[in-house]
Amino acid sequence: MNTKEWEKIPNVDMNCFGCGSENHHGLKMTFETNGEKLRSIVIVPDHLRGWSNIVHGGVLSTICDEIMGWAAIYLSKRFILTKTMKTSFLMPVTIGSRLEIYGYIKEKIDERNAIMAGEIYNEKGRLCTTSIGEFALFTSDDFKKLNIIPDDFLDKMIGVFDKR
Repeated sequence: MNTKEWEKIPNVDMNCFGCGSENHHGLKMTFETNGEKLRSIVIVPDHLRGWSNIVHGGVLSTICDEIMGWAAIYLSKRFILTKTMKTSFLMPVTIGSRLEIYGYIKEKIDERNAIMAGEIYNEKGRLCTTSIGEFALFTSDDFKKLNIIPDDFLDKMIGVFDKR
């Protein structure tokens, strides 16, 4: 693993369910990188529980999708869309526990596709959830052509890339 210090990555979408700091119902994930991986520390709030005090599997899948997506965006300097993902639940995750999440490029297939990996560890350092996903990679010009996100938002994201 890279021994570089972890550096915070700025967020530009304040209302995203995964990473939006102003979304009162969301996860409020923040991200940092060491140049090879992205990391996030999350404590899942009670309103996102499943049965009893267990974090809902859909929420764990969302956390994995979010870390893999941000890792794909930041590490490849491309915009992304999730094509497929498979999540494996290795052990239960409880509400209110401190989770450490990692995302990284497992394999870059070509300039337009990458296989990403996501891992969720509990506060004891045990691996609880893993995910593998295939992500479509887009240049900013190609992503703009999809016309699904406003250009000013894309320009803010490009600014995040350029700060590296």
